[in-house]
Amino acid sequence: MIGSLALAGYAALIGCAVPGRLARARWVQRAPRTAVVLWQALMVSFVVSLALAWYHLPASGRHLHGLLGGAAEWFDHADDGPAPHGAEGPGVLVPIALTALWPAAWFAGVSLQAHRRRRRHAELLDLVGRPAPELRAVVLDHEVPAAYCLPGRRPRVVLTSGAVQGLTSAQLQAVLAHERAHLTGHHHLATAAAEGFARAFPRLPLSRAARESTAELLEMICDDRALRSSSPRALADAMCEVAAGGVPRAAFAAGSAAVLTRLRRLLHPSAPLHPALRCGILLLGLAAAALPYFMTCGPVVG
Repeated sequence: MIGSLALAGYAALIGCAVPGRLARARWVQRAPRTAVVLWQALMVSFVVSLALAWYHLPASGRHLHGLLGGAAEWFDHADDGPAPHGAEGPGVLVPIALTALWPAAWFAGVSLQAHRRRRRHAELLDLVGRPAPELRAVVLDHEVPAAYCLPGRRPRVVLTSGAVQGLTSAQLQAVLAHERAHLTGHHHLATAAAEGFARAFPRLPLSRAARESTAELLEMICDDRALRSSSPRALADAMCEVAAGGVPRAAFAAGSAAVLTRLRRLLHPSAPLHPALRCGILLLGLAAAALPYFMTCGPVVG
């Protein structure tokens, strides 16, 4: 019982207390990629803690490595008659499997839903869009400046004619670099993971904070990628121009997700986080995800 309570308390800490502090941390804007990894690690840690807490509730005092070894021994003797005394059957894995499969099923559902939306929109683009090989993009005839990308099997960047005509060459290249960064980074997977987790645990503070922060941080990652070939002023001006343009669901747009915060970050940049500090934060995320396992395999508690 003590082990189950300890794991449940750790899950509550990760799910309720940590998200607010991380969302307000100033360093995340200096290292958005590291922050995204940390959010993903917290979600994994919450699910693992919850799964192991359910397992320990009826099985207090048993170690996880003993459980896995016992289950393997049970399978080895399944065809030879009764398993040796103490060998656990696969039924003891049910609480862990169900808890892990719940957010995984939501992730699969969200991914499938987004895939269908992207496919329908891609079919529409094939009908009404015109390829622009010089831009490596598809252009839609619309006077409002807008830019977005559609990930998937046939990824593409989409611009409106208003963006092509209204943006300067430098601004247009900045927007294109931003959108291509979404595609090369496969950011739709991180978005689907955060959305699936939020739907699996809708009232959990971690769910809301991870979904909102992930969307904003992914845009910052793409801003940083675009700055490799564009100036901050060109990207900021382009962001303002396309901010009012509407985009379809399941697409990424250069002018979305906390535009004012991103503008301040572009026009008043802070020094990047020191590599040693980034490494320390990544190790902290790894420790957060691994700690429930070590709590389970630590000293036997009743």
